[in-house]
Amino acid sequence: MDDGHSFEAPDLYKRIAAGDEAAFRSLVEQYTPRLQAMAARITGSVAVADDLVQDTFLKIWVTRDQLTEVTHPGAWVKKICFFLAVNYVRRQQIREKVMDTIGYEKETTITGVPVAEMIEFHQLLGFVNNAVQQLPEKQQQIYRLSREQGWSMAEIAIHMGLAVSTVKNLQVMALKNIRASLQKAGYPLLLVLLMDILL
Repeated sequence: MDDGHSFEAPDLYKRIAAGDEAAFRSLVEQYTPRLQAMAARITGSVAVADDLVQDTFLKIWVTRDQLTEVTHPGAWVKKICFFLAVNYVRRQQIREKVMDTIGYEKETTITGVPVAEMIEFHQLLGFVNNAVQQLPEKQQQIYRLSREQGWSMAEIAIHMGLAVSTVKNLQVMALKNIRASLQKAGYPLLLVLLMDILL
């Protein structure tokens, strides 16, 4: 069985970066089964896993021009889906399930992702939380209501007595400020792009 190592070849990712749809389809066909299995184990839902895998490839395609900078593209693809799945569980406020599912105490998780990457995930979350705390008051409030409480822009607008357009603008500013904080701290561009998953 092909273990996917052939897809570490820089040429494939150069082709995808250049917009080669055939190369991208090859990548999708190769990685979809393993990503679906991993996401399903983390989230406990095949349907959710399917959506997350689609989101993974969408993010890869949208940021394809950056792929030539990735040292280990296979690991990168897996990491995007892994972070999406773990973040889904986090947003469902069932952190205990995350710990149980990924086997945090084991040297390697049941998904095949090293514990070091889970630690990295939590470190990044901590950095994002610190960046959020540095935001202006209204941006911070909107960010937390939207991303942490799951409120819609309309609900936030009513709650804060602001126009929906104002709420949207402040949300965009908040995300830009968080990304700027990440880059200022020395996080590489591709990691900042990956952090969009968490923001």
